[in-house]
Amino acid sequence: MQVEVAVSAPKKHATADDLRSDNSCFNHGHATIIGARTRFVQPSSRQGAILSGHAQTRSLSSSDRRPLRPLVRTVDRLQRLATFEAAARLGSFSAAGRELGLAQPAVTRQVQALEHALGVGLFDRHANRIALTEAGHVLADSLDVTFGAIEHTLGEIARIDDTFVLAMPPGFAQLLVVPRLDELQLALGDRDLRLWLYDRQAELSSSSFDAAVRVGTGAWPGLDSHYLIPEVVMPVAAPSVAEEWALHADSSAADVLVAPLLHMDGTDRPWLSWSEWLAAFDLALTPGRRRVVFNNYPAILQHVIAGKGVALAWAGLTDGLVADEVLTVVGPAVSSQRAYYLTWKSGRRTAGVESVINWLHETVNPAS
Repeated sequence: MQVEVAVSAPKKHATADDLRSDNSCFNHGHATIIGARTRFVQPSSRQGAILSGHAQTRSLSSSDRRPLRPLVRTVDRLQRLATFEAAARLGSFSAAGRELGLAQPAVTRQVQALEHALGVGLFDRHANRIALTEAGHVLADSLDVTFGAIEHTLGEIARIDDTFVLAMPPGFAQLLVVPRLDELQLALGDRDLRLWLYDRQAELSSSSFDAAVRVGTGAWPGLDSHYLIPEVVMPVAAPSVAEEWALHADSSAADVLVAPLLHMDGTDRPWLSWSEWLAAFDLALTPGRRRVVFNNYPAILQHVIAGKGVALAWAGLTDGLVADEVLTVVGPAVSSQRAYYLTWKSGRRTAGVESVINWLHETVNPAS
């Protein structure tokens, strides 16, 4: 799902009103916020993307010449592969011709020339239909994967200079980034901004982005990273809940354990859990006690503000809500070995990445 957002005037931080509505922080801006499983729009015509380029050539001396790739040597006109792929996918030479803007006899000649070059039959011809041979099936499957990869790369190239894709967890986005989208867009200059919100770590491996906010130790294979803020976690509650359970900033972990706790689903998520927080005080969750579990952090914040229980909060993210007395700290803080980092592909610290690093550093460390 893609959501078009219009930026309102900058806010110092998210407010209680922002958090009481499921999508309130995501309905102001000129950026595009994309759900974790959204795919980028690919070129509308597969063959158009593959066949429309104009290569630049230059004369080579004999010493400059290199052996042709086996593919080019075998199939001297690569358009024949695209023609075959269309016929195989559509099951008809005529349909392939209509898609490619070719006459049916031209499609037939292209396929025949490819079969001759490869030395194998790719189609069984019948009176009114065609069917792929075993070799045809193998080639068609390979081209489907290969053309898909090329299309994706072409889409990436087309947006490199125009759009910056920034991935981050929903809580980080809602509390720190979305209220300041206009500032971030200004830092990026003429580039468009897309926020890619992910819930679980695994989603990052199948997503395409210029940079991503992650929680961890700072070491990820194939990625460079920039330290943002440490993971420091403390329990918070609405003032009414704190009063009801006689909790305050100096309460012990044992006092907090008695209150109703709101949990985040920890599957494939690196953030500190209630179990880890309690373990720092040699305590554990009460066996058999019913739990309320949420699948994203903004939902937890909405419920804790509504007075439904006590939740864990991250220093640097929820400071504004505490300062405004929307939430109150009700127990000791725990520091983990993890931290928030901005990450990007190794060796790809582009001007856009540099701009985001500088902006995030100023945002999370305003006094530095």
